[in-house]
Amino acid sequence: MDNNLDSLIAVSDYFRSNENCKAFLIQQRWNNTIECPYCSCSKVYITNRGYKCADKNCKKKFTITTGTVMENTKLPLRYWIMAIYFSSSSKNGISAAELSRHLKITGRTAWFLLQRIRNMFANNAPQMLDGTIQLDETFVGGKNKNRHRDKKVKQSQGRSFKDKTPVMGMLQQEVNEFIERPHKIIKDRIVKEKIILREAIIRCKVIADTKTESLQPIIRANVKANSIVVSDEWFAYRGLNNKYHHYIVDHAAKQYVNEAGYTSNALEGGWSIFKTAIIGTHRKVTRKHLQLYVNEFVYRYNTKRLKDGARFIDAVSKFTNGRITYKALVA
Repeated sequence: MDNNLDSLIAVSDYFRSNENCKAFLIQQRWNNTIECPYCSCSKVYITNRGYKCADKNCKKKFTITTGTVMENTKLPLRYWIMAIYFSSSSKNGISAAELSRHLKITGRTAWFLLQRIRNMFANNAPQMLDGTIQLDETFVGGKNKNRHRDKKVKQSQGRSFKDKTPVMGMLQQEVNEFIERPHKIIKDRIVKEKIILREAIIRCKVIADTKTESLQPIIRANVKANSIVVSDEWFAYRGLNNKYHHYIVDHAAKQYVNEAGYTSNALEGGWSIFKTAIIGTHRKVTRKHLQLYVNEFVYRYNTKRLKDGARFIDAVSKFTNGRITYKALVA
């Protein structure tokens, strides 16, 4: 099916009716065998508004969206499907204002819709990271040079927390090898081809500051012992040698690959993609909601090798990750 859903027109045509959306979600959630979300019983009755569990100890009513990010939604399922497609397939994401124009819904509804989708993207790579791990932080916030004179923040450049929020990143490097093979068209020509044995995985978390007590517990909770970790010269990474093989790339000395051949360039490239989305698409993101935008970036980065249709189906499969209420979002 993923090959048939690689374009917006294909998605729009396939999910043109609410019944098609229901059938698709049933297949994704229960593999076409409906189960009670409360007791997992597969014997259910069809009601006017959904389903009812046939187990005498349960007998609870439910719908396709019960216990999902779509629970109690007043929007047609087609709107959710289209929003998930836009969010997963757009390289730099989609803003609430743009989604509002596409779906003809209010800006507030579009924002809430996207926030719930970003929330379901959390924890998409729960396994521990191992191999060679690149460590780095980035700061999200405005620049004084772009501010009006009366809105400039003094001493806010660099690692200042006055108007910026730090995000901690850990990237498990891809594992690849090069093989020689005959050229597919030109005879008697040998070419080198890169074979990816394991895809790169990134994991990011919004943090309060970049002190040792903030960074190192996150690293130790997410990276397997005896892995190779590569960081810059920031003092908060000192002491990692007691659990990892720690290598430093001295950016202050304009070093980007150290003597041992290690670098953090892949993670730096990830930050570039992330900030392009923040600056170019969303324009402004508050500290309070930044983690949700980070979740969206991490999901798209970790699935970048998938075609749009395959990524969309994978994204929809996560709609059972639970819901978040509007009250909880704005609390």
